[in-house]
Amino acid sequence: MANLKGKEEWSNNKITSQVYQVTHDRAGKSLPYMSRSFISFTFGGKAIEDFGLIVVNGGDRLERQAYTEFSDLTSTYDTLDGQIYWGSNLSANKLELDLATDEITEQQLDDFREWFAPGKERELILSEHPNRAILARVESVPTFSFLPFEKKTSVIIAKTSYETSTTLYKGEVKLSFIMDEPYWYTKLNYMPSYVDKKTLEKVEANSTNSNKVETINDLDMLKIMLEDGIPHQSILANNMFLGGNFLVTSEARTDSALVGQAYLGIITETSSGLPVNSSTSQYLFYSGTAPSRPLIQFSMKPLIASNGYVYRPRNTLQNSSLTSFSYIMIGDKKFEFTTPSILLGYNQAIQIFTNALNKSFATILSELREKINEKYSRAWAVACLNNLGTITSLTSANRTTLLNNMKTFIDLNTPIKFSINSKTGEATGVFSVKILMNASETIENATFHSIKENVGDMILSDYLIIEGRNYLNSVGEITTANCKKISSNESLTDVLIFFENMYW
Repeated sequence: MANLKGKEEWSNNKITSQVYQVTHDRAGKSLPYMSRSFISFTFGGKAIEDFGLIVVNGGDRLERQAYTEFSDLTSTYDTLDGQIYWGSNLSANKLELDLATDEITEQQLDDFREWFAPGKERELILSEHPNRAILARVESVPTFSFLPFEKKTSVIIAKTSYETSTTLYKGEVKLSFIMDEPYWYTKLNYMPSYVDKKTLEKVEANSTNSNKVETINDLDMLKIMLEDGIPHQSILANNMFLGGNFLVTSEARTDSALVGQAYLGIITETSSGLPVNSSTSQYLFYSGTAPSRPLIQFSMKPLIASNGYVYRPRNTLQNSSLTSFSYIMIGDKKFEFTTPSILLGYNQAIQIFTNALNKSFATILSELREKINEKYSRAWAVACLNNLGTITSLTSANRTTLLNNMKTFIDLNTPIKFSINSKTGEATGVFSVKILMNASETIENATFHSIKENVGDMILSDYLIIEGRNYLNSVGEITTANCKKISSNESLTDVLIFFENMYW
């Protein structure tokens, strides 16, 4: 007979399930993310092991789709061979998980039903990629395959404990998620010097947060930087755009942050931006692997030529032989634009007045109403014509007056502020122009007003997409050579690029 050798030590520790043991250390703290890779995830901030479950997909193999389903947009014609390809369209993302438990109580099962109920969109994070998140909801009813057991327990009522029994389940759960967006986004778009490891939020060096770790010495944080490609705070360069609406500045930090490290400011739609022109470029570091559709803001002063036409932004009405329109570029992606409708309407008025010599008042008025669709520029042009009084034929002096008054419509000292959302297609511009607000105002005493208009008609190209991952160089640093260059053939100010690092 074989002898069983060993020594079993007495322990007062609470008896725990195998699910608990593979996800927690002896002190009861959650194991590092890398130790829970592929067996754990959080949904709305709650870990699946808190419900007594872990992921067991695929046995000893990981079987998942590389990315969500897609469909190609094509057309076929009887007179053409083959087909014409127009593009591809990604479907909603999906994820199916097989869960298992060696001990889930009736209460945990009820909590699971409540938390994973339909119609509740929450943030889903897989432990193998703790810095990538996606908004998800339960796609179909979770199904259980359980063996029920009796478990002796107690219930406390009015400080008195009563013995009873509850049901304990062992078995499997099938759970499926659907995500309306096809891509995952990052929680951290750069790695701060210190973070709360549980929430992945930045903390200061002198913080007393019990979950604080120094990221450069933490294996989980180093793994995130390696796999997600996000840069550490210590290597960030000045005037660099990062995902998550961050802009690196050279502001000196002498308070609780580490002295000498770059300062990162959250940019908003009211923040001041950076200049971009033919001789000044800015830079952007993109860590994602999937395309990102940014929100772009920039300001630009309209410029008027000696003949009265607006020639910046560039347009064919002022220059019929124009081959290059105004643009802003991110890397090799070009976004082209021309004059929006309010400036086009102004140019059309200038053209009508320039060619109006010897025409009657009624003829000129009819041309203004028929050829100018934008209301503010048309209203000002009509006001300029009315200001001449009754005329039978436009003289050279009348035309000079018309052109001079029309030129006062645009405030040349106030830049136009453009906002282009590549994801929603929304494009707006804020203009400073003269408007006659009431009958007492005249051409001579009218003042400038700020108006916001849709400027989708000025867009001549596809919306900008940021794609193509940027990498640190061979010594783990960022230079302009491994960033995306932001450039333009116009003199732009207050340029801001809002984007997220996106992943397949």
